Amino acid sequence: MSLGNDGLAVLKKAAVEELDGVSSPALWSRAERDAVKPLVEAGNLSPMLLPAGLPSMDGSAVIGLRGHLFLTGGSNSLLSLYQEPVDDALMSRVDRWMDVLDQRREECDARGMRFVQTIIPEKLTVLRDDAPLDIEGASPVLQEIESRLRDADFYVSGLFPFEQWSDIDDPYLMTDTHFSAVGAQRMFSALAAQIDPQLVPLTDAVRMYQFRYAVGDLTGRFGLPVYSRIVEPSDDELAAYAGGITMVEKHFPAEGGMRGRRFRWTNSTAPSPLRVLVFGNSFFGTGDFAGYLSWWGKHLFREFHFHWGPDVDWDLVDELRPDVVLGQTVERFLNRVPAV
Repeated sequence: MSLGNDGLAVLKKAAVEELDGVSSPALWSRAERDAVKPLVEAGNLSPMLLPAGLPSMDGSAVIGLRGHLFLTGGSNSLLSLYQEPVDDALMSRVDRWMDVLDQRREECDARGMRFVQTIIPEKLTVLRDDAPLDIEGASPVLQEIESRLRDADFYVSGLFPFEQWSDIDDPYLMTDTHFSAVGAQRMFSALAAQIDPQLVPLTDAVRMYQFRYAVGDLTGRFGLPVYSRIVEPSDDELAAYAGGITMVEKHFPAEGGMRGRRFRWTNSTAPSPLRVLVFGNSFFGTGDFAGYLSWWGKHLFREFHFHWGPDVDWDLVDELRPDVVLGQTVERFLNRVPAV
């Protein structure tokens, strides 16, 4: 086996940079990005054709069809999740997930609160027809969990909202592993159907007709300034419920990182009187974009609290006394069973 010309070129470049004491992890600098920002904001971007299957510079992502980038590796070795055998080890892990969820529900019941859990599928699962890989469906572990929880009254399927997709816009951003605004809208609607059904028609009625351009969390892996076209609602769409929004906490851990971040809003004009506390990850995010589920939550619930982390903090639950505790994870994290 030998390297092709492209591989040799990358190795030569890396060797020269190491000898010179120079490192250039990306092909564009922050200054260069800022310089072209006005062109991007004006929509002056040029479409280019790249081969589907081309891996990123670090090998953790790949170019798919229709301009989509897909995560394939990373710290969770994503592709291996789809290739995992359905054996005793997998079933044991699923059993532990069931135990954790049952205990969460019991803890909430004892406090007079409702518990809701959801698992968001990977972009590779939902948009597998655009991936240059042989992905037949959800990973075996997610399929098994969904099968066991199909009739559970506390579980909201993350697969179901995307099974019959007919919207002109995709549910995930092109250069990102996360939802587009319309993808978040569909997922939030499914959650609302379980938590407060009156919010479903309000959520579904929000129109998406403004657009802008931005890079995504997979852009840097390719070292190229690849952008997504982001379609989102205007401020007028939920204006009737936006006037009372107040951010009461925005906490970032002193040690850095994502875990432990907290965002809390109250909303005196929200249509739902419920107080909701979420333990989840970046799919809820900072709430400043309609692609984040927190954006919908802060508009539609009287109180909406998001704690960034996989485990439920029961001291925080007892402090805030929410009506609903919502647990959320994503398919790639199913190889790690959280604490109760």
